Amino acid sequence: MILIGRVSTSDAVAGSVRVTFADRDDMVSGELPVITPGGWGRGNAIPLPGERVLCVFLDNGRSAGFCLGTYFAEDDPPSGTKDQRGVWFEDGSYVYYDRTAKRLNIKGTGGMKIEGDLTVTGIVSADVFNTKGGV
Repeated sequence: MILIGRVSTSDAVAGSVRVTFADRDDMVSGELPVITPGGWGRGNAIPLPGERVLCVFLDNGRSAGFCLGTYFAEDDPPSGTKDQRGVWFEDGSYVYYDRTAKRLNIKGTGGMKIEGDLTVTGIVSADVFNTKGGV
């Protein structure tokens, strides 16, 4: 069974959510694991309370299921353009690649922290540096 609902609670540590289903008399699910891409670069994007999600249940009850994730809707369109892929954050920060411009764009509204060795190859524009005790 596939149902659409809204997240009522989320648990980032467990990677799960509880979901309320308005079309089922506001029934609340048990803890549902959130499906994420696997492999060597796992994400931690757990849907937040209030977000719309798509859920799938393995039986007619609501005891065994998964949250497949959020989805875009008319009142909540995706950020960027069709040629941009990345992550846009609520504070205005972003990391995205623009395939038309062939450019990786990064903005940290609260600054950026880079740990470890850093190698820059290419031309560096003079206007990109703010001399706060550094280059």
